[in-house]
This record gives sequence, C-alpha cells and structure tokens, in this order.
Amino acid sequence: MLLPLTLPALLVALAGDSVVYPVLNHGRVAGSMVVGHNGDTVVVRYVFTDRNRGARLQTRYVIRDGRPVFIESRPVLADDRIGDATSRLEIVADSVRRWTPKKTSAAPVDPDTYDGALATPYDDLAIVRFLQHRPQHSGKLAEPKATIRLEVVREVTVPTSYGKERVRLVAVHLDPGETPELVWLDSHDELFSTNVGWFMTVKPGAEPALPTLRKIETDYHDRRAEALNTRLMNPTSGVIAITNGDLFDSERGIVRPRTTVVIRGERIVAVGPADSVAVPAGATVIDATGKTVMPGMWDMHGHMDLVSETSGSLMQLGRGITTVRDLASDVDFATSQRDRAEAGRIAAPHSVLAGFMEGPEKWAGPTATIVSTEAEARQWVARYDSLGYKQIKVYNLVHPDLIPTIAKEAHARGMRLSGHIPRGLTVPAAVQLGFDEINHAAFLFSTFYQDSLYVPTMRAYSAVATAVAPNIDVDGPAMTQLVSLLAQHKTVIDGTFAVWVTSAGTGIGQAVGAGVPTDVQKADANYMRLLKKLYDAGVTLVPGTDAFGSMTYNTELELYEKVGIPAPVVLQIATITSARVMKDDRDYGSITPGKIADVIVVDGKPAEHVADVRKVERVIRAGRLYDPRELRKASGLDRE
Repeated sequence: MLLPLTLPALLVALAGDSVVYPVLNHGRVAGSMVVGHNGDTVVVRYVFTDRNRGARLQTRYVIRDGRPVFIESRPVLADDRIGDATSRLEIVADSVRRWTPKKTSAAPVDPDTYDGALATPYDDLAIVRFLQHRPQHSGKLAEPKATIRLEVVREVTVPTSYGKERVRLVAVHLDPGETPELVWLDSHDELFSTNVGWFMTVKPGAEPALPTLRKIETDYHDRRAEALNTRLMNPTSGVIAITNGDLFDSERGIVRPRTTVVIRGERIVAVGPADSVAVPAGATVIDATGKTVMPGMWDMHGHMDLVSETSGSLMQLGRGITTVRDLASDVDFATSQRDRAEAGRIAAPHSVLAGFMEGPEKWAGPTATIVSTEAEARQWVARYDSLGYKQIKVYNLVHPDLIPTIAKEAHARGMRLSGHIPRGLTVPAAVQLGFDEINHAAFLFSTFYQDSLYVPTMRAYSAVATAVAPNIDVDGPAMTQLVSLLAQHKTVIDGTFAVWVTSAGTGIGQAVGAGVPTDVQKADANYMRLLKKLYDAGVTLVPGTDAFGSMTYNTELELYEKVGIPAPVVLQIATITSARVMKDDRDYGSITPGKIADVIVVDGKPAEHVADVRKVERVIRAGRLYDPRELRKASGLDRE
C-alpha cells in the first residue's frame, strides 16, 4: 500500500524538480500551480484567488505507464499548512479503491478507463497523457461516466518571453456531445496553457503567446457552433403556422384558447382565433392542440464565455429561454456571439449585454475592465454604449465615489445601472446614488451587517450573505423600510433566489463560495419571505439564474409560485416584465403581430402550474425552429 508523504517529503518533492505556473485573471496574477516531480511521484499545489475565494488544493500523484495509480488530495489551509486528506484513489493489483472521510469503495480496474480527479489543470494534462498511451487515443472516463478521445487540433509556433516555441492544441472529447476540453502542450508535451477562460494556468513565460492562443480557440469554437446550428435548426418553408394552441397572452396575463399564430421570416404576422386565422399555403404547420403557446422566456442574469455558443446557449434554448441578459463577459466573446446569434449563424438566445466594471484591488473579479478614476469610468461607459450595451453593472470593489459619475454617464446615454453593492455602500445608498437594480437578493441581507464584510476577515459577499441570512427579521421595521424604499424608487430586483435557497437543491450558492448556512431552514425561510415581501410591496422582480446554461431557471420560477405569486404573473415576470425592464417590449415579450417570433410550445398548462414549463416541445427563435430535446442533447451538459 502507498503511504501518504510526510510534510518534509512533500517539501522535497516540490523543491527537487518543480515548475511554477502562474494563474492569470485577465493578465493579472491571481495565484499559481506548482508542479513538483520526484521519480514517478508528482505533487501539485494549486492556489488562486477568485473574488476572495478560489482553489486551495494540494494533490499527490503516483504515475505509472501514463496513468495515475495513486491520487491523494488535501486542502491548503489559510496559513498555508496542509490539511488532512479529503480524498484518495489507489489502484492496487486489479482493484480501484476510493476513499473519502465518509465513504470507501472498490471496483475492478478497467485498463481502458481513466480513474482520477478533475480538480486542477494538471488533471487535464494527466487525461491527455492517458489517452496518448491508448490505442486510437480513446478510452473511458470513470467520473463522470463518458467515452473520451483525443484530437490534435492545431500546431503553431508562438512567441514567448524565452523565444519562439512550437505548441499543440489538443481537445479531449467527451461523448455524448459535450464541448471538448482544450489543452495546450509545449514542445516537450508538458502543459503550456489551459484553455481560454477567466482564469488561465500558463507556463512561465507563455504570456506573449496568449493572444494567439485566444484567436485559435475562438475560431475553433466558432466553427463548431455554426456547424451545430446547421445540424440542429429544423427546416421550414419560411412561414410557420402554430395552430389550435392555448395562447398565453403575457400582456393581459390570461390564456386565449384555440389560437393560431402565423410567423413569416423572423416576425409574427398574425395572431387570432383558430377559426378566423387562415393558414398560408405551403406553411410549416405545428399542431398545438391541447398545448400552450407562449412567448420565449428571459433569463436576466447570465454570463457568456467562449464555450457558451457550443453548450450553454443550446441548454438555454432547450429550456425555452430565448433572451438572456449577460451581466459580465469578455467584450469580444459577448459581442461576437450576440451578433452571430442575431444573424442566425449560431443557435443561441437573443442577447442583451450589460457592461461590467470592477475596482483595482488584489481580489478583483474576472474582467479586464478595471476602473479607478472618473475618467476611466466615463470612458468605459462610452465604449460599452458604442458597442450596443444596454446596461452597466458595477462590482464589489468599484470605489463608492465613482458611482455618481457612472450613474450620470449611463443614464445620459439611456443605459441602466445595476450591480453588486460595492464595499463601503449600503443598498439604500446605492439606490439613492443611481442604481436602477440590485443583482442578488443576498445584498438585501448583508446590507444590515456592514461590519461582517470585514470582520473577522475580508470575505466574498456570498459567504457574508450565508452567515447573516438566518439572523434577519424579514418582517421587522428595518427590512420593511428597505423594501418600501425599493418600491418607492422603482428599483428592480434580480434576486437569483435559486442561488441562495439551499432546499431548492440547485447547489449553486455553494458553487459560488457561499457555503451552507448554519441554520438552513431559517435562511431558506427568510429568503422565501423576502421574495413574497418584495412582490407584495410592488417591487419589480426579474428572473435570473447566474448559472451556466440557465440550469436553475425552472427552479427559480417555481420558487416564485411556491411563495404565492400566481402562475400567470410568474409567466409575465419571465416574459413581458423582463422585456419592459430592458425597454425591449416593442419587439419582445409577447406574441403580437409585428414582434420578433420568439415563441415556445409547451406540452402542459404552465399558466396553472409553472412546473409545466419544463415540458417545452418546440422553440422558435426569430423564426428559426428547434427541437428542445435535440438542443439539450447536443449541449452535452444538461443535468435535467
């Protein structure tokens, strides 16, 4: 049996033959991955900061014949000591043994299967090396279960700080359908860079090559996205008639029985009783008898990245979401995907973009848009406006003194202002300084505990919210006064409630660093009471997920119904209300002649039971017809 290394032995492994890979956040160093080699043993210490959270992990591998036969992970504690083991995998003879503090299991070894973790960039390299040793460079992955294969995408010579180097882009394909994981290898088949993302782990000196890598990866995903759209878009005659459906009229919040909708090109041209609306000759006919026809829905809190166009966007369309407001993405990805979606080149929702701004501190959020002066703030608002952005979103570390300037500049250009509540501000102060909207209901709790933002240590806002949520008197005078202020100022709340309600089962709050409240029942009850209190006070609510592919969208809507918001009102919130907030209701949000044809067909009665909206059968995005099941299958990431 292989025994865990002692701390001195770990230090020797790290010091003997090690490489320090910087972890970059848009060019800023956010941490490192130290890879130490000692014979067949590799020790990886992976520590980086992501908004005062992030990874702190040390893993030891023993690798033989291209595959790990021992993997043990331990946390790197706040004082940099190494904690107790949290997981262990060991291959002994013909058995794979897995251990965690709560569970031990064993299974037969399959030589075609990679057994290992997926926790650090080194794990990506380990899978590549495993596949390099396999026939046809293919095999299987134990967790999650999938078949995997290796593809060499591109070889290119790139500049580095130490001269030119020949590098290779390889793709690990996971079947069925999932967007491949991309890894860059150097001339020695060691890690050169992880795939393009908010946080990248790169070989020391590789920084000059990153623009080249970004372009190559972008071209690769763009081609895949356009090929997927060609395959997934259903052929039509250019005219679509949806006949005999029960139409949800989002303008009035009622259901109109036996209604026919006619779409020509990207626009709705006729809506009316099935007996009085003629079906044009040659139209592609969708019989919606016994089903609900409704406007495509809006997710008002999304985030695009490079792989959204090949996975997340497909998931969104597959859920009947035809518009997504993006609240923080790299400008080049966001504008490219928006424009190509509007042109019908990729399968993706209509995008409404909000420009992201952050302050210049060590644990700033993942963006290149860092502002520290009024001039910088004005320049960025102007740039976002010139690119067609409709809103500005400020983040945790923007200096409070800049908020009036940002608000004035945005409003003068007809743009909205929303955001997190920056350090040093309260919700009432932010509203009075010009916020039109608050992103995340958690700030309505943490605003009463300003000292907890700093004491005992600086914490991510999500962790603060988790700590204080069980202790709020939602029905007390302080919260009542705050909600009244929001109603008075017509402040919109993008609550992302499915992030915070642990019993919803989404797990997203934990994923963003919030953790689990000390009293889950009290915290959940407070969020649910807050949701109802906001609605009862007339505060405008919009549905947002902050989840890749809008995976928690249906849960978000169901929480609204659960607290007592009538199902037709929930559907309005998901459609026309969101369109009105963004002043986009001239073209979106309802099924009306002249509007863009964003329409879904649901095999159920969501105006009676919101959960029925999970049964989306057809999705039409700007007159383009898709099968939601095929979209979700092609995304490869749908967990429903």
